[in-house]
Amino acid sequence: MDNERWQLIERLFHGALEREGGDRSSFLSEVCAGDESLRQQIEGLLKAHDRAGEFIERPPKDQAARALCASETTPSVNQQVGTYVVLSLLGKGGMGEVYLAQDTRLGRKVALKFLPARFTRNSEQLLRFGREARAASALNHPNILTVHDIGQYGTTHFIATEYIEGETLRERMDAGKLDLKEALDIAIQVAGALAAALAERIIHRDIKPENIMIRRDGYVKVLDFGLAKLTERQGISHSGQALSLDTQSGTVMGTINYMSPEQALGREVDHRTDLFSLGAVLYEMVTGALPFKNSTVAASFDALLNRAPDPVTEADPALPMELERIIGKALEKDRELRYQTASDLRGDLARLKRDVDSGILPVTSSWVRFKKPVRVGWIAKVSAVAALLAIVAVSSYLLLRPGAKTEPRGPDWSTAIVTPITNQPGEELFPSLSPDGKSLVYASRARGNWDIYWQRVGGQTSMNLTEDSTADDNHPAFSPDGEVIAFRSERQGGGIFIMSASGENIRRLTDPGEYSGYNPAWSPDGNEILCTKARTRDPYNRSVIPSRLWAVNAATGEKRVVTEGDAVQAAWSPHGHRIAYWGLQKGGQRDLWTIPAAGGQPVPVTDDDATDWNPVWSPDGKYLYFTSDRGGSMNLWRVPIEEESGRMLGQPEAVRTPSSYSQHITFSRDGRQIAYANAFGNTNIRRAFFDPVRERVLGQPIWITQGRRQMTDLDLSPDGRWVVFSSQGETQEDLILVRRDGTGTLRHLTDDIHRDRGPRFSPDGSQVAFYSNRGGKFEIWTINMDGSGLRQITQSTTSTVFNPVWSPDGTGIAYTMLRGSGFILDLRKPWTEQTPTPLPPMSDPELRLVPWCWSPDGKTLAGWQARIGQPKLGIVLYATESQQYEKLTDFGTRPTWLSDNRRLLFYDMDKLYLLDSKSKKVWTILSTEPNEITGLALVRDDRHIYFSLRQAEADIWLMSLD
Repeated sequence: MDNERWQLIERLFHGALEREGGDRSSFLSEVCAGDESLRQQIEGLLKAHDRAGEFIERPPKDQAARALCASETTPSVNQQVGTYVVLSLLGKGGMGEVYLAQDTRLGRKVALKFLPARFTRNSEQLLRFGREARAASALNHPNILTVHDIGQYGTTHFIATEYIEGETLRERMDAGKLDLKEALDIAIQVAGALAAALAERIIHRDIKPENIMIRRDGYVKVLDFGLAKLTERQGISHSGQALSLDTQSGTVMGTINYMSPEQALGREVDHRTDLFSLGAVLYEMVTGALPFKNSTVAASFDALLNRAPDPVTEADPALPMELERIIGKALEKDRELRYQTASDLRGDLARLKRDVDSGILPVTSSWVRFKKPVRVGWIAKVSAVAALLAIVAVSSYLLLRPGAKTEPRGPDWSTAIVTPITNQPGEELFPSLSPDGKSLVYASRARGNWDIYWQRVGGQTSMNLTEDSTADDNHPAFSPDGEVIAFRSERQGGGIFIMSASGENIRRLTDPGEYSGYNPAWSPDGNEILCTKARTRDPYNRSVIPSRLWAVNAATGEKRVVTEGDAVQAAWSPHGHRIAYWGLQKGGQRDLWTIPAAGGQPVPVTDDDATDWNPVWSPDGKYLYFTSDRGGSMNLWRVPIEEESGRMLGQPEAVRTPSSYSQHITFSRDGRQIAYANAFGNTNIRRAFFDPVRERVLGQPIWITQGRRQMTDLDLSPDGRWVVFSSQGETQEDLILVRRDGTGTLRHLTDDIHRDRGPRFSPDGSQVAFYSNRGGKFEIWTINMDGSGLRQITQSTTSTVFNPVWSPDGTGIAYTMLRGSGFILDLRKPWTEQTPTPLPPMSDPELRLVPWCWSPDGKTLAGWQARIGQPKLGIVLYATESQQYEKLTDFGTRPTWLSDNRRLLFYDMDKLYLLDSKSKKVWTILSTEPNEITGLALVRDDRHIYFSLRQAEADIWLMSLD
């Protein structure tokens, strides 16, 4: 038997030893693939090994441990595993079972991988499991699956990782051969992940399609660094001796079809083995075949060690010769001739992708692939040259002729390096890069209230520029010269303020009231600052509609109105020609417009069902970047645009980031850096036990729901059995029912493209009132508990309508008109016979009451006071008999009556309060800091409080082309 054959048998024998029972038989069937001689030799070695007895191979303590592990512990659905709640089984295989779970600490979904006992059944394997998990958790890169935690459940060990919604590359390839652009895009991202791993001196050792995940938006994640090998690192054992963290040479780890020659031979490997494997994966992506696959493992082994694969251009003559060169270099058997770093491979792939995208492709000359040279006559040569010159001439004319319009080509962000800048608990939002791209400012609640922080790009230390103020400071924006920062502050009644880049010399620019302003944006000459009436944090929560847009002189404070229509989050074009913004139209559709900087007729940029917001111009003025969910997740997009006219020059195209929810875009002046907020979060329902006599919450609230849903605007059925909520904030906003204890499946009352919000149960529990844009704009509707009887209640011709509030006897509903007063209508009459009763004006004509809850005796409406631009100014009561208002607090929202007609619950940010309407005494009964309360409901016996809690995390990330 030759040496190579014996090495193959030895490798496969050790691989079979790692498996048991049916797994071992399946493994042998796969790797021997018809080579019965090979299988018989391996099975003979296995029988001899078994006869020798495992007692000789393992000490008694390991035998006992294995006996204990004979019955592996695996969880069931809805079971608690440490801080995780198991939701469902995702899959199982030779490496264990993988479950979808909810992290109850951070409110996020994770994947729990439970390993078979054979991988951790003795102390050496358990130590290796721990070090490999720590190695993987040390990697922080957008294209590498994040390892959150390791743990043990019963006798079974598990790894908790981020949960990726998408498909493996294997599943993607099974659906059909990839086109060249997609294959290059995937390979570039994998190479980026390997470059990051090399920086940490970590080798993957098992790059294959099954370990490459493709998110729904096309972003790639490399999985399973559990086979990683750390080079030149040592730890210290419990005995104090140096402990090598190297995986033993001589042990074959990986998959034969993607192994490097040195790995297949069991020799010492380095990072170049992963580059070979990536070359094999790329080969399969573009040809649909494996480079060394043969009918038997032995033949495949021989091809891997001794034969070159067929050129990719033979499988597809349309593939460029440069791709053939790149793959050939990656698959060099001599690793000294192979790519030496992942960065080099990534660079070649990125350059090829750039040429493919631009249409500049190396010509694939079919004659260079012929086995024998072909003689070409001089006439044919002259004809070929003439044809080529003709093609060049025609192409030049088409591109350069007068009046020819070509779509601009922006930078290729798929080759950008993506790194996190901040990583603090809670949210960091509204980044603004300095013009030179060396620092940025952002808003954070790290110290309890919103402050403005400064941080150097690449640094870890941040500086609080507004720590002297206890008021919220938000929406920072660097001036064009980088010397000044404009921001929104709630100090001194609120307004736009300006300070130096060091946080000094703070001065007010706008006064409180109608023109206080939010989301400041500088003109390119630094003379004016755009402001909007409505504050904007995300596209779904709008309190002031429409929002006027104006510009204020940065030196004098003089104001001019730009547009009276709905406009938020405005941005000036780089040469000062136009202003971009987003707003609402057609009953709640979020779209983009541009308008001349001096004011005038807006030009639409988008007009479709996608949620489009957060527009920002590229520094060269050729693109308008924005955030949109049109690709399935909230991510970055751009559209080519003519800056002077606002005319679109092409269709929107995706600018992918590793985030599933990207927002708050900012550019450096040279256009080679983008910072944005990478956000994720959810809103779930909790229940608190309340003692109305002692007036306090008992114990810790419990979770009723878990998951990534957005469960807002909740209400309880009168019998306390059902909770209804709106999924506002999701792509589809529906009304959904859940049992009071969270058990069972969610039941949709509505399930369509319309935006359904603010559900409120009727007093008898038979119907739910809500407001919806299903009629073209927001109006009040009702629906029965079984989903039948959908009926429109209001048909306003002047404004949109929201927040229905049932009277206790069920005969009336109070509601609010946008930019107007509250009204009460009589449900016993059809709309054509209605004369809705308006609530009387308040003493200040700019103020209004937003009604929210009727007292049980029907005599008093509780709500909150609002002014245009200041939506929540405190809790107010309205007595229906005397028609008098009484203000109780200066803060808070959504007051809810207790059954005694005297006390109310309400909340403000992350605090739940109890209020005595007679004494006006207010005290805190629950703090959820730093998570915000977004909804509130009370069981009729006053003993159970249900509230929705928003758990959010947002970090600032940087995409750089440098």
